[in-house]
Amino acid sequence: MKKSAKQSTRVAAVKAILLVGAPSPALKRRQRLLQSAGMDVVCSDNICTAEMISETQYFDGAVYDDSLPAHEQVSLAQVMRVRWPWMRLVRYGHVAGEERSDELFDASQPLEEGLAATLRNVLARNKN
Repeated sequence: MKKSAKQSTRVAAVKAILLVGAPSPALKRRQRLLQSAGMDVVCSDNICTAEMISETQYFDGAVYDDSLPAHEQVSLAQVMRVRWPWMRLVRYGHVAGEERSDELFDASQPLEEGLAATLRNVLARNKN
C-alpha cells in the first residue's frame, strides 16, 4: 500500500514544529535552539498566520512563545485542539492569569534551556 505524503511525514524522524510568536532576536534564538535539537521549525508571527500555515502543512507540535498575549495563546490553542487534535501544544514562558487554560496545553516550559527537551518529551508521549 502506498503512503500519502501526510502519512510519510508522520513517521519521519524529524519533527515538524510551528513556533508562534512576535518577531524578535529571542524568537530567532528559540528557533535555532529547536533546529539544533533536530526539529524542522516554521515560524509564524501571529495567530492568524499560524492557523493558515497549519491548514497547508503538517505539524507534530506547536510552541506558543511568551511574546503572544495570553488570550491569543488560548484562542489559537482552542482552534488547534479542534482542527488538529494530534498536534502537541507547548507554552513557553510564564503567562500570568491564564491558569484555567492549562488543560489546552500538553506542557509549559518557563526556561528556554528546557524547551527542546520538554517538546521532545511531549512528542514522545504522542506515539501511537
